[in-house]
Amino acid sequence: MKKFTRRQFLEQSTLLAAGGAIILPLKKAAPILPGRFLSWNEKLGRVFSGGAESFSEPAVSANVINRFKENEVLSLKETLTINHLAAAKSQWHRLEDGSFLQASAVQPVTNKLNAPKLDVGSSGFLGEITVPFTDAWNSRANGRKPNQIFYYGTTHWIYGLGEDEERNLYYLIREDRWGDVYYVDATHVRIIPEEELQPISPEVPEKQKSIRIHLGEQIMFAYEGEQAVFMSPIASGLLTGNVDLTTPKGTFIVNYKRPSRHMAHGERFGSNGGELFGVPWVSYFTDTGIAFHGTYWHNDFTRPKSHGCINLPIPAAKWVYLWTYPVISPRQEKHVSQYGTSVEIL
Repeated sequence: MKKFTRRQFLEQSTLLAAGGAIILPLKKAAPILPGRFLSWNEKLGRVFSGGAESFSEPAVSANVINRFKENEVLSLKETLTINHLAAAKSQWHRLEDGSFLQASAVQPVTNKLNAPKLDVGSSGFLGEITVPFTDAWNSRANGRKPNQIFYYGTTHWIYGLGEDEERNLYYLIREDRWGDVYYVDATHVRIIPEEELQPISPEVPEKQKSIRIHLGEQIMFAYEGEQAVFMSPIASGLLTGNVDLTTPKGTFIVNYKRPSRHMAHGERFGSNGGELFGVPWVSYFTDTGIAFHGTYWHNDFTRPKSHGCINLPIPAAKWVYLWTYPVISPRQEKHVSQYGTSVEIL
């Protein structure tokens, strides 16, 4: 186990969270909801980049009660569906003070601590962040690159364990794009057991599985034969001004998978700028990099929002990743195939 001092961390670090270092009250942990369905009733919400407002009534025309900054974590007391609003804006959360917040303004999160795995070794384990966000401390090996923030639901490859002078444990995480090394509080990361990464419905032949995406309705269906077995809202590619980032229509196959991917964009998404670390459950279906993947930088599904990919809620992206062909083994960082599940985009 590598040892390093707290001072070594602090010498290299400039926390990017708004308002400086933020220590979350991590004693009360909300459970991770199991199952094959999406739940919109998480108890906590992390405010996205750009901030958010709460209102006296569940309507944007109502009086503004509070304004919240990026990465504030709010307690969500109740979720309401307001039928007279557009689909993308129909979900609202009631907050502790009785005001109302659009569900699209926050990422549903949990605040769960984990027992660190002491025998990590160097062969690599896949882990996911289980707190609203956590500091990723830059290694000196990265040069002058800044520290980062890793967000709830992101997935990362763990290659070692370190301990500071106060005996706090940190996982060594190597991001998959540039190979940069970061250290993250080990209690904030859940190592995903291999049994959780086994394929879903492997007894169904490859040719019997298919996905159909309706861009007009911003919805995805998965079929086994003629039977729909799963559906999810999506956010597809956006046409904005003279820039066409719309998702291509046609028939494709899932042919390349990664359980974690560091993506980079010119657009700013939050404290990490255009860097999207640990994008989870990526299933590519075009040779130009269009994919299904989990989304932690917005919660605004049912309308176009992406740079061409099919943005999904993280549980839905994980389901697609495990259900579709080709099958990828639990400890495999990526897998490319000439064969896979058919994807039809209408």
